[in-house]
Amino acid sequence: MSNAEASSSLELVVANDGSIHADQLAQLGIRPGTRLCVVQQEPNAAQGTLRGLLPDLPDLTWEDFEAASKCAQVDIAASVNRK
Repeated sequence: MSNAEASSSLELVVANDGSIHADQLAQLGIRPGTRLCVVQQEPNAAQGTLRGLLPDLPDLTWEDFEAASKCAQVDIAASVNRK
């Protein structure tokens, strides 16, 4: 299997000048002249917050709430009657 087909990702630190320190590459077993493919990972815009992480839920009406409450009451009554 080639390095491009490896299933695990590698994390390297890119210096301000755009270079990657040779020691980091050597620790990963990457030799000089090895061809690497760099894939940029987009930063998470909502990092540190829950905003945008929850699925979009429909707007519920008061009637929806009442119907769900009635269903819950029926479920409770049915479970009490089984005992």
